[in-house]
Amino acid sequence: MAERPHVATFLSTLANYNVAIPTVEDTEGAKEGKAPPKKANLGTIAGVYLPCIQNIFGVIFFIRLVWIVGTAGAIVGFITVFLCCCVTFTTVISLSAIATNGIVPAGGSYFMISRSLGPEFGGAVGILFYLATTLAGAMYLVGAVEIFLNYIAPQMSLYGDFREDNEIMYHNFRTYGTILLILVGIMVYIGVAFVSKLAPIALLCVIISIICVYIGVFTNLNGKDDVEFCMLGDRILSSTGYTICSKENINGSLFGIYCEAMENATSTNANDTIYVCDDYFETHDVQIRKAIPGLSSGVFWNNIPTRFRDKGDLITESDDPERYQPRGQDTLKALLVDISTSFTLLVGIFFPSCTGIMAGSNRSGDLADAQKSIPAGTLAAQLTTSFVYCSGVFLFAGSYDNLFLRDKFGESVGGSLAVALLAWPHPLVIVIGSLLSTIGAGIQSLTGAPRLLQAIARDGIIPFLNVFEFSNSRNEPTRALFLTLAICELGILIGNLDHIA
Repeated sequence: MAERPHVATFLSTLANYNVAIPTVEDTEGAKEGKAPPKKANLGTIAGVYLPCIQNIFGVIFFIRLVWIVGTAGAIVGFITVFLCCCVTFTTVISLSAIATNGIVPAGGSYFMISRSLGPEFGGAVGILFYLATTLAGAMYLVGAVEIFLNYIAPQMSLYGDFREDNEIMYHNFRTYGTILLILVGIMVYIGVAFVSKLAPIALLCVIISIICVYIGVFTNLNGKDDVEFCMLGDRILSSTGYTICSKENINGSLFGIYCEAMENATSTNANDTIYVCDDYFETHDVQIRKAIPGLSSGVFWNNIPTRFRDKGDLITESDDPERYQPRGQDTLKALLVDISTSFTLLVGIFFPSCTGIMAGSNRSGDLADAQKSIPAGTLAAQLTTSFVYCSGVFLFAGSYDNLFLRDKFGESVGGSLAVALLAWPHPLVIVIGSLLSTIGAGIQSLTGAPRLLQAIARDGIIPFLNVFEFSNSRNEPTRALFLTLAICELGILIGNLDHIA
């Protein structure tokens, strides 16, 4: 019986894992008489499963899945997630069929497809794969900026209070996203050896964050008493502008927002001063509610119905259009829907969370037994992440209040990340972990995409791409990198993560 590898050996191979798709010189150098690169001889776990796990789990899980569950409801939300997972599952089956149909060449997914099905078919798939990988980099970088500005340092907004105007938020995303892209571009330009050192850190952040979320669901079985939001009638309110959720005429209460002193008017008389108050404020009571009632509360049943709304609608408990459509009313601190939602839109937003299944096959040349490792490792990673996503839908639906689920940016609780508030032991574990893992995923996307473009150019299928065959003295595809950064910048300039996804 063969001796099993030591833990130290396993960790060493994982630490030396190269996240990038090999360059043309890596895969064809041996044909030109050059010494072939040293193989890592990675197994299924370190070579395929863990890299796929790292790439599949992305920013959408941390900052959009809770909102998707609240908007679509538990049942439709599950269908949304399950449908996306089924699409990538069938892709994994197809990839496995190619991987087991003869010798797997070094050079990643593109080489596998083009050498098995022909360069023309491979080129068509390769271009789509390249563009998707590049725009995924834009999505990750914008997502990282959203996490940083919304949940870590909102005071660093360059254009004013973005909580009052979403356009200010998107301008910040464009500016900071561009700055982050420049920094990431410099890292990638330095070389893949430098980038590969970040892979284990990002992987560790992803795994720890997911585990902490699951632990938090069950440690908060009876809810969290320290996470509450204010309601007026059936409307959820932003937490800014007041410190006391009360209608009383005291400093820091809602009274100062919804009422104003008037001269020669007859209305509410408080402290010998005449005030005129908003009609909705006068006719409805305020209440404080738990944002996370917990699984034992039975809140799951309130989160089953779908609540698709149009942009500008009020976030309310009522499903009556007369109640959630403003119709010219002054909404003041009431939270509004920031994007018109539908089943198709939610599928489009969530689907990028299921991609990343090519991470293992991209290093086919480093695998000891690619024919065995690629199907087993990729399928296991896809099923693992699908289980986490699908179970997450029901766990989130059973843990959060519905109004809070639909508060996309956590404005009702001081701008906190919803999934972080649920996690154990502290919200910062998820905030920092999701930030680092998201930046890491963006770096990997922008490392792999130029090499993929270079491989397509080398095949000569699309003549005007031949200029991107070039590699510098350090064997880095610099021209392809510059084009990739330019396309990624176009994605960042969209500004809105939902639209990019």
